[in-house]
Amino acid sequence: MNQTLSVKFAFGIVFISVLSALIIGSIFGALDPSILTGSKPGLSTYFAMFVGQGFLAVPVVVYLVRKKYPLFESLRFNPVSKNTAFITLLLSLGAMVISDEINILVDMVIPMPDSFLQVEAMLKPDNSLSLVLLIFTVVILAPIGEEILFRGFLQKYLENAWGDITRAILFSSLFFAAIHFNPYWMIQIYFLGVLLGYLAWKTDSVIPCIIFHVIINSTSLLFTYLGDSFESLILWHGHLNPLLLVLGGYLFWIGFKQLKTERRN
Repeated sequence: MNQTLSVKFAFGIVFISVLSALIIGSIFGALDPSILTGSKPGLSTYFAMFVGQGFLAVPVVVYLVRKKYPLFESLRFNPVSKNTAFITLLLSLGAMVISDEINILVDMVIPMPDSFLQVEAMLKPDNSLSLVLLIFTVVILAPIGEEILFRGFLQKYLENAWGDITRAILFSSLFFAAIHFNPYWMIQIYFLGVLLGYLAWKTDSVIPCIIFHVIINSTSLLFTYLGDSFESLILWHGHLNPLLLVLGGYLFWIGFKQLKTERRN
């Protein structure tokens, strides 16, 4: 198989994985009567999200198993040191603050329409079972599935096919941002995708990426669930509190500086 076909195949199997997850999630989501009434999502919607997200990496894993490739090595599931995990923690906390401010700046230029704001309603379920499914889906399944698919499989495939790390990170991150299907979050998701791509390459592992992704998703979910009362504590004149921005920038700088000096496995 030549290089062009190999790259097309890599993007193709990732697209099939995303499409399959959407179709399976939609089938279960159609069972929720709130779709027709326009009311708040019910348990079926959260179960659909759980099933769809859980299926995300299945096509890639099945392909690798059928081809008898070493699964963990092919998906960059390599162990990392405690120091790398700590560096990832610093980097992710800093990136969380920076991406939140980017979100505010983008919204000032291109306000998000009400139809997209309805997504926030899904992050505030009415019952405990829906909340458990939501947390498990957003905080556990999504980070694992997306990092396996984009940093573990696609980016590594592009690195080998192109021999250009920067190009592989930029293109896989762009695809990663696009599949979130929200143009108003495109910039901040792409920013995080590039960071995750660099982290995967530098550590030769998706484990730090999963840690990073878990922290970003869990804090975003927590802040959304807490609502306006929490925003009043962290906002200052429509932006993040300057002290919080300084702290976030410092954590990001320290984490990135230490990451650059880490030896690649």
